[in-house]
Amino acid sequence: MEKIKDYFERYPNNNEVFECGGKLFHTRGAAQSYGKGEITRYTREQVEKEKHLGGPVSEKTKESVILKIKETDDFSALPYEELKIWAKIVELKTADNKKETLLKAFAEFKETLKEK
Repeated sequence: MEKIKDYFERYPNNNEVFECGGKLFHTRGAAQSYGKGEITRYTREQVEKEKHLGGPVSEKTKESVILKIKETDDFSALPYEELKIWAKIVELKTADNKKETLLKAFAEFKETLKEK
């Protein structure tokens, strides 16, 4: 994540970056043409949110994310990176950080919120 933070510091006008095979690219097309594995997209907003997670998360932030979870109908439509950040904020415990695991955990978490 450090090299992604560094990228956004070096390119203040860019709002997204793509990683493929451990290398960063300005565009998805450039990452695809490299063709060395899965392409991951990072946005400036995601990196900024994660920066703030270095320390304790405020109750206001936690409440905001819980409200977003309650309002979300389809967790699979959300970016994987955002799901990981949300899981960290609400302290969602999962066996692993795979997308499928997070989707199931958020669905279950949302059900528990309805019961309260």
